[in-house]
Amino acid sequence: MNYYEVLYILNPNSNKEQIAEVMSEVSGFVEKKKHGIVNHDFWGKKQLAYNVKKHKYGNFVLLNTEFNNADFVNEFKVFLNLNKEVMKYMIVKLDEKPSNEPSKEEGSKDEDKPQEEN
Repeated sequence: MNYYEVLYILNPNSNKEQIAEVMSEVSGFVEKKKHGIVNHDFWGKKQLAYNVKKHKYGNFVLLNTEFNNADFVNEFKVFLNLNKEVMKYMIVKLDEKPSNEPSKEEGSKDEDKPQEEN
C-alpha cells in the first residue's frame, strides 16, 4: 500500500454545499477506483501566502488516502486539474499509515498563548 497526503485548496467563494459536493466527488473518485480513504477533513478558509487565480484566500481540505498502486497518482492529478473548484493542490507520499483521528492544525492559537501564573 502507498499512503498519500493530499492538501487541496478550493475557491474561497464556494459555499458549504459546494465544498461538501467537491469533497464527496473527490472521495467518490478515489473509492470508485478501488482505493481507500483514511481521513478527509475540511480545514476552513485561510489566507494564502500569495494570490492564486487572483484570490487572496482559499478553502483548505486535507485528504489522507491509500492507493493500491503509484500509477493512480497521475490519474488523480488529472482529476484535480479538471475540477474547476480546485485552485491548487499538493500530494505528498507518506512512509506510514496516517492516523484516523482528525488532524489538529499545527500552531494552534491556544498553544501560542502564555500560561497565566497565580
